[in-house]
Amino acid sequence: MFRKVLIGMLAVAIGLAVAGAGYRFGQYLAQKDTTGTPVARASA
Repeated sequence: MFRKVLIGMLAVAIGLAVAGAGYRFGQYLAQKDTTGTPVARASA
């Protein structure tokens, strides 16, 4: 039982790390975009 909880927590941590990296990469691409349109930053 403890092993399943530990594996589940590890899977969640990996998922959050991948999502965070994707979010940062999206911000980078939006900043790099040179179309001249202003990018509105969402504040959570």
